[in-house]
Amino acid sequence: MAQAPTQEQVVDAARSLGREEFTREDVAEKLGAEVSEMRPSWKAAKDAGDFEKVRNEDGKRLFRLKTA
Repeated sequence: MAQAPTQEQVVDAARSLGREEFTREDVAEKLGAEVSEMRPSWKAAKDAGDFEKVRNEDGKRLFRLKTA
């Protein structure tokens, strides 16, 4: 990805994974970006309530999309 993904792109990528739970790495891979590149957009989406942290598993944080 030429530039950092937007908050909307991060949320859309998470949604398009088609899984209930996902990691930041899963979303970054879907976007073709590094986790560090999408960090500001990920934080904005989390702060906006788009994601919620579910649990830690083997050192990886798992998230899910919040439903309306």
